[in-house]
Amino acid sequence: MADERYNLGPMAASWLRALRSENKSDNTIRIYGNAVNSFTRFLLDEENGYRPAAAEDGSPGRPAPADLEEVHREHIQAYIAATIARTSPATAHQHYRALRTFFTWLVDEEEIDRHPMRTMKPPAVTEKEVPVIPEEDLTKLFKACKGKTFADRRDTAILTLFLDTGVRLSELTDRRVGDVDLDLMVLRVLGKGDRWRTVPFGRTAATALDRYLRAAAKHKGRPLEEDMWLWWGDGAPHKGHRLTIWGVGTMLKRRCAQAGIEPLHPHQFRHTFAHLWKVGGGNEDDLMRITGWKSRQMLSRYAASAGVERARSAHRALSPADRL
Repeated sequence: MADERYNLGPMAASWLRALRSENKSDNTIRIYGNAVNSFTRFLLDEENGYRPAAAEDGSPGRPAPADLEEVHREHIQAYIAATIARTSPATAHQHYRALRTFFTWLVDEEEIDRHPMRTMKPPAVTEKEVPVIPEEDLTKLFKACKGKTFADRRDTAILTLFLDTGVRLSELTDRRVGDVDLDLMVLRVLGKGDRWRTVPFGRTAATALDRYLRAAAKHKGRPLEEDMWLWWGDGAPHKGHRLTIWGVGTMLKRRCAQAGIEPLHPHQFRHTFAHLWKVGGGNEDDLMRITGWKSRQMLSRYAASAGVERARSAHRALSPADRL
């Protein structure tokens, strides 16, 4: 009979409660929870999860942990490798950071004596250029949302904000009605590191938001209050349910299909915003403030999208030979 595998679930639940008591953002808790719960399932799954790997000398590998103190670097390395194979190095890197924070908490709480990841290094993440959204695809996408239904008003407002502000998916989704100021034309968002910032938007986005808020009040059957969630599901059975990040992703996938374009990811709007800002001659310091970037490394990473296109445009205007 195989040894009983240790279930990290109860300890993970305690950690997530501790994060809530520290007033961590909903998105931080969601990301951390996904990582530690996925690792828990990996350790418990005898068929598709952790399996001891024999050493080069033929000696048996480390068995699955039967106790919290038995969780070893080898278990975490196997999980990170499996996550890279199943998803991507970027996702594995995110899970690595979450698990490192989790085990640090366990050490601080004196649940374990030694940090199993103390000598581990994070997985390398190869920079991948994210394609900006072509103008013709944006035109088709917004045309697919053109209408006067509640869903049309909502989806137009969401997509317009994505394009006009470059906010992250969680920053846009986890918002309350009171986070929107239509007169000042700003959206208050909670970004990475649990840092609040105010993001400006233009007149087109303000009009789309105003139409959506009026439609949402009719949809809910009562005036909106500042502490209510900003985005709501459509359809009678879902009038009481907020729209989550998964709901926004599903909406975007559906709208792309209606528009007859390739599926888009919400994060592409962030790269597209940065690209269009630079094409328009926008100030880089202003771009960093709007997007919430703290380092110019992030500016360079996002500016890489369609960088060749911008270089060609600049060369057409500055070509030395053409200026002779």
